Amino acid sequence: MTVGGGRSRSAYWLPGWPLMLLGSLALGAISLLVLPRSIAYDPWSWLIWGREIIHLHLDTRLAATSVKPLAIAFDTVFALFGTSAAPALWLVVARAATVLSLVLAYRLAARLGGPAAGLVAAIGLAASNQFLAYLLVQGMSEPMAAAAVLAAIDLYVDGRRRWALVALLAAAWLRPEAWPFLICYLLWLAWPGSWLRRWIALAVGMFVPFSWFLIDWFGARQFNRSANAASHQSQGGPLLSREPGLATVRETWKLLSAPVEILFVIGFLVAVWMWWRDARSNASVWLGLGALGWLVVDAVLAQGHFATGAPRYLLPGDALACVVVGVFVSDLLRWVRHSRLGSRDALAAAGLVCVVLALWLLPRAITLGRQVRTGVHSGRLAVRLENALPRAIALAGGRAAIERCGPVNTQRFQVPLVAWHLDVPVGTIGIVPTPTGTVFQISRAPRVLENERSSYHYRGVVGPAVAQWTVLSTCAPPPAG
Repeated sequence: MTVGGGRSRSAYWLPGWPLMLLGSLALGAISLLVLPRSIAYDPWSWLIWGREIIHLHLDTRLAATSVKPLAIAFDTVFALFGTSAAPALWLVVARAATVLSLVLAYRLAARLGGPAAGLVAAIGLAASNQFLAYLLVQGMSEPMAAAAVLAAIDLYVDGRRRWALVALLAAAWLRPEAWPFLICYLLWLAWPGSWLRRWIALAVGMFVPFSWFLIDWFGARQFNRSANAASHQSQGGPLLSREPGLATVRETWKLLSAPVEILFVIGFLVAVWMWWRDARSNASVWLGLGALGWLVVDAVLAQGHFATGAPRYLLPGDALACVVVGVFVSDLLRWVRHSRLGSRDALAAAGLVCVVLALWLLPRAITLGRQVRTGVHSGRLAVRLENALPRAIALAGGRAAIERCGPVNTQRFQVPLVAWHLDVPVGTIGIVPTPTGTVFQISRAPRVLENERSSYHYRGVVGPAVAQWTVLSTCAPPPAG
């Protein structure tokens, strides 16, 4: 049994890069017709900052979202197409990247272990917690980072080292966990050259992390604004435990399904044992080390309170682990087929392995179905809230009247949405009602304080029953007509 031994690329069909990119973009565009056009908290903030950049007044002060240079770069370009088009364009790219990550997981595993390995890897990644429900539907950036990491490895295997560097740069501008990998790869590329080339590579590698802090310097005059926002304990997760690093490691159980995690450990250990015994290079060993390395870096960041250690941050490492699992399962089936058993017995044994794996994954499949239904339902509610918000703003007297009235407050997770429609910096929208100002309230949050209730005037309710905005203001309503 050879784990991760690899196969000839011509032994089966693999999708090429033009087809993968165009197909993913097409599916991303089609998703706007099939899935709700809902956007999560962080992508709304990036859209606001992209719009502010083209107007030359970037303001990241008091924002709860961390900067992501690549995401902001996309949204700066999208802002050129107008306020109504920019969110849709972001969703197309984010969902296309999610599809691309699945295709790349298949492609990388298939070239190492055959089509069966590719299918297992893609299914394992798709079964990751909230991958198809939240990350896909709400247009989050973690699948984009996973696609960039998988692309870097695939391009490197193809011998296209410069394009692999470009993909790794993309990953490093999306997730700080990629920074050590980028710096090591740059130094490895530059090592055969002169000392000048090595210093240039090191400078480029150090500039990528610095660019994150540079954006906040221009937007908030603070280098550590994003780090403070990302490590706030209100974000929950590992930061609420005594040892955030160990808690981050435990978060892997929430992201990966139990079968995938167990099979990864077994597959990785078998690959290491085969490598030790045969002293041959083994792709599964390096991919497994990459997955574990990503986890270690994320745990260190959480332990140092530079990140929350949320499960979704581990997604690129999860993608590598799924490739290892795919190769291991494929090699296991191949070993059964070529064992000393008779043809019928070997076929029965292979079938038994498939049935056991299917039954093992059944609970995860049921959970995945529920998550997708919940994610789509939540997305539809978010779209209804967004569609009703312009009417709520008009009910409060319009943008100019709201600005004159004072501070604006709303529910915590609606802050960037309200900021986007009011065209104000995201940090200017609060969540605790002030003595004067305007409140856009949903689900009774934020509640107007008892000692301030008399100063607020009820303006009305807009939106369907399941997605309503209640508008309150301390200013007199504008005159009729």
